[in-house]
Amino acid sequence: MALTNGYFRLVIDGMGTSVVIYPPQEGGKKVDIHELEGYLKKKNVDYALTMLRSAIESGEEKTVHLQNARIFEVNEEISIRTSEDGMKAIFRFYPPTTKGTTVTKEEILGDMRANGITADLDIEAVNEFLNNKKYCTSYTFVHGTPPVEGTDGEIKYLFNTDLSAKPTVLEDGSVDFFHLNTVSAVGAGQVVAELIPAVPGIPGRNIFGEVLNPKPVNEVHFNHGPNLHVSEDGLQLISDIDGHADLIDKRIFVSGVLELDNIDTSTGNIENYEGNLLIKGNVLTGFRVQATGDIEIRGVVEGAFVEAGGQITVVRGVNGMERGKLKAGGNVVVKYIENAFVEAGENVTTECILNSTVTAGGGIYVDGKKGFISGGKVRALKEIEAKIIGSEMGGDTTLEVGVNPMVKERIAELTQQNQELLKYGKKIQPVLQAMQMRIKKGEKFTPEQVSQAKDLSEKLIQIQKQLIDNNKELEGLNKSMEFSDEAVIKVSNVAYAGTRLNISDSNMVLRTAYNYCRFIKKHGEVSMIPFV
Repeated sequence: MALTNGYFRLVIDGMGTSVVIYPPQEGGKKVDIHELEGYLKKKNVDYALTMLRSAIESGEEKTVHLQNARIFEVNEEISIRTSEDGMKAIFRFYPPTTKGTTVTKEEILGDMRANGITADLDIEAVNEFLNNKKYCTSYTFVHGTPPVEGTDGEIKYLFNTDLSAKPTVLEDGSVDFFHLNTVSAVGAGQVVAELIPAVPGIPGRNIFGEVLNPKPVNEVHFNHGPNLHVSEDGLQLISDIDGHADLIDKRIFVSGVLELDNIDTSTGNIENYEGNLLIKGNVLTGFRVQATGDIEIRGVVEGAFVEAGGQITVVRGVNGMERGKLKAGGNVVVKYIENAFVEAGENVTTECILNSTVTAGGGIYVDGKKGFISGGKVRALKEIEAKIIGSEMGGDTTLEVGVNPMVKERIAELTQQNQELLKYGKKIQPVLQAMQMRIKKGEKFTPEQVSQAKDLSEKLIQIQKQLIDNNKELEGLNKSMEFSDEAVIKVSNVAYAGTRLNISDSNMVLRTAYNYCRFIKKHGEVSMIPFV
């Protein structure tokens, strides 16, 4: 026997009106006392609630006498309830008395329409019920059609868009600076991106015939620079040249890579190159290299100036001779940094820093076999990580985190400039005042003296204007200056005594060596906590 819910049936005979309670079969549900009460109230039949409960709980077929008065014969009845989301109609049926009539397919459809339901009736499900009726059981004869959600358009990039190029630390502790994948090379005719069009959704309807609209989809289009064209079907972006691909602010660029053996007397300075540079050898002392894209140098940088709008990679390292400088809008990845100045808009990654000034808008990571920072000043906004900081000899080493180093440096630069301007202005003013006094006394001046006075007056006006401009910039920089109390200095080996640590607006000079620890700002002071 299949699962069957318990149900009830009214009986009208010579004794009056009674109800038969049928127990459930094969794990079905008992008669719901509230459903039975509602049914009897609708028929205006008196009942004793305790007797009904007792019959239901007995688990056996029981007849309960309700009242001596006979009611009219009851036909098979339909109850229709709709779901809250309006996506389905639930039907329940109650049996007729002995002489009552049974419902037909047409009556089911009529009741459904009377309830405002316009969706199609599941005829197969109705026929199944009519052939094998189960009362006090829910049937879903009507379903709405849910909307089919569409998919947003998408651009699939067929080149490496992540050029952070943090090198891999090998098993022996050395760092692989050769395989950094810093340039996404492409060839003429190569597809660099594919467009997957948006697929609109399909509206649905609830059982009352109301339209259910899917969510709107987002269309996408190629956003690209020169040296690229879109295929005829609009689905592919193709390179016109051999070069490299970049994704900048969701815009695709392809530009050529300039390859040079060395930067020396054979090339002269390379300035403001629009694109990426690959230098297979060295950059010699005194030369300048500037590019709007990335610069990869496979040799050594000496006392030269190298500036990139993107990333700078130096495979062998920098020996700056106290005049060499690297300046990158993105990351700087370099074997070692010695006696040099390095500035990165994002991160600096190297094996060691010796007697250098290194600044990063993100973090500074010193790892590999050596992994030390010794001498100089190393500053980062977020964090500095190294194996060793300072030296046993107590060299002057300063590490600073938690303040935007570029902003701080610019404030210092403008403050110094203002001091020099004011000093020069104070020298000019007495000369001009003395000449004005002599003019009032009627003293005559040669044309050369008049020209000299005019030049000094113009210089004083320029100084005053420059001071106003500098002070405006200083005001803006001071307002934008933010301290990050979340910044951290991590030491995985030893931090030597004498090392200066600045975190946010707090500072500390190490009086003793610390091993395997982190330095953070806590309760307004620089504090040491265990390395995690």
